[in-house]
Amino acid sequence: MPALCKPDNISGVDAQVPADLLAHLLPLTDKVVLVLDLVESVRLMNRDEPGTVTRWHDFVQQAQTRAIPAHHGRLVKSLGDGLMVEFANASDSVHAAFALHKTVQSVNVGLPTALQLHLRAGINSTHVYTDHLDIYGAGVNLAARIAALAGPGETVVSANTRDSLADGLDVEIDDLGDCYLKHLDLPVRAYRVTPVGRVPGFTGVASVRELALPVVQVPLQPAIAVIPFSSRRAEPELFAMGELIADAVIHQLGKSGALRVVSRLSTTHLRGRDSAVADAQSHLGADYVLSGSYLVQDARMVVSSELAEAATGRVVWTDRLQADSADLFQIDSAIGQNISQAACSALLSAEAHKATVLPLPNMQSYSLMLGAITLMHRATSAEFQRARDMLDRLRELHGRHAQPLAWLGMWYVLRVAQGWSDDPQRDASEALDCCQRALDRDSRSTLAIAITGQVHGYLKKDLETATRMYNDALAVNPSESLAWLWLGMTAAFRGDGPLALEATERALALSPLDPLRYYYQALAASAAVTGGRYASAIELANASIRTNRTHSSTYRSKAIAQVLSGQTAAARHTVAQLLQLEPRFNLRVFLERFPAARDAPAHARMLADALRAAGLP
Repeated sequence: MPALCKPDNISGVDAQVPADLLAHLLPLTDKVVLVLDLVESVRLMNRDEPGTVTRWHDFVQQAQTRAIPAHHGRLVKSLGDGLMVEFANASDSVHAAFALHKTVQSVNVGLPTALQLHLRAGINSTHVYTDHLDIYGAGVNLAARIAALAGPGETVVSANTRDSLADGLDVEIDDLGDCYLKHLDLPVRAYRVTPVGRVPGFTGVASVRELALPVVQVPLQPAIAVIPFSSRRAEPELFAMGELIADAVIHQLGKSGALRVVSRLSTTHLRGRDSAVADAQSHLGADYVLSGSYLVQDARMVVSSELAEAATGRVVWTDRLQADSADLFQIDSAIGQNISQAACSALLSAEAHKATVLPLPNMQSYSLMLGAITLMHRATSAEFQRARDMLDRLRELHGRHAQPLAWLGMWYVLRVAQGWSDDPQRDASEALDCCQRALDRDSRSTLAIAITGQVHGYLKKDLETATRMYNDALAVNPSESLAWLWLGMTAAFRGDGPLALEATERALALSPLDPLRYYYQALAASAAVTGGRYASAIELANASIRTNRTHSSTYRSKAIAQVLSGQTAAARHTVAQLLQLEPRFNLRVFLERFPAARDAPAHARMLADALRAAGLP
């Protein structure tokens, strides 16, 4: 059977064509293919279709008459929201890409950021079949796939193209590593390239990074749209209650850093439509849709809710509850809390499940992010390593984001904490390197600052530096819940009960829908022990264990609280559960891991004595 050439629509061929037959029909030549893609073209057209079309037309005219000929290129075709250009050599292609990035900025002058055009560019050196209309071949498709790796204003090239470029002479090269691309089974090595000095088409600009491009952050959280609920009865006076239910739910969902919540005013027009779920995806960019109905009888109401995947319409959660109608007028409505907490939990579970069953190239970025965060806190080393693979994939897709690098730093922290590291000092250095690279991308990333503090506090046992980092994070964002949580834990290590309680309670209040809620509860239980609130510590530990039974330190805090509150027999049962999860854990390991064993020896000894009384060897 002859080899097959499998170009898709972007190459101008829809069917699979035998390569040996195509070779007889069309000449085969070596070309460098540049594919340019307009970033967020659908959003731009929805916001301002006439203006976007006009600006794109102006750009294409300038590209066709100036930038492309100046670099000896040939415009093969316009792709509607992109261009395909061929060149004889790699150097011309990258310099043309830089010039085209510059050209598109000229049509943005005076425009608000939301309406400006930005390009991403992909380049591949390959064999192509040519005729007077088009170029064909799998290598053409690869250029388009590589373009998807580029951020706004960026150019990414294949290994074939990179081999023809001199680093520091033609371009500056940033290795992106092996990248998984759509419809390709094997990873492809890719490189981000930027100009060196003054290059053709970039008059007075030394680097693409010096362009005043807004940082367009690709969202790493799923978007949820809440449609105003529908009344089961037609009375006009009941109509507004559906809006109140939606407002109450949105108020609660807005507290979750794991979700993007579509404005309620944007969803009002979808109320009562049969196509509401599909419309929420196509018009609002929603990944999930929360909707429902209500029936009012006297002062009581029954509310039915459902959460559906926007892309498929599949219902992932449904519930029915009763409440007083007056509850909707409370600032923190119980109806809003109950619906939002249950729906958020179902959404996060659905996304985490995808992380365990779907291959990495097929997963949405937010599935990768939520899945990685979840799997980092699972009990098996296989799941833990899967989290690392997912974070690496995120770094490939979103090289300019601080979040994946910050969470990778946290991965190294947990690797040591879970006893899976064969070199804790090396992992501490790796964690700090990841955090520093995250801060290089976003110096105000409070997540990266807080995780840097956790590296210093937990791995390096430098509680003073850790405390300073947490306070730095909170100075930037007083609502950074992880900074409050770890600040409270650091106080707990030192035996400072009042600060430990205050900070962890603040963290819990700021993260009611966090996907790591169990983790917050586990650390808050430890803080409650230090603060002498043993009953509260046991309650928090039990709540944490209900949602994650594999986090061994939760059992440790629970056992200590049980001993200190006189429940020694129950504490022995808790320690037995702890040892099932971590058979090699003992008092020596506890004291070695405890960050304040030297700073607060009396407090460390009190905790160790409680664990000894509970039966820990």
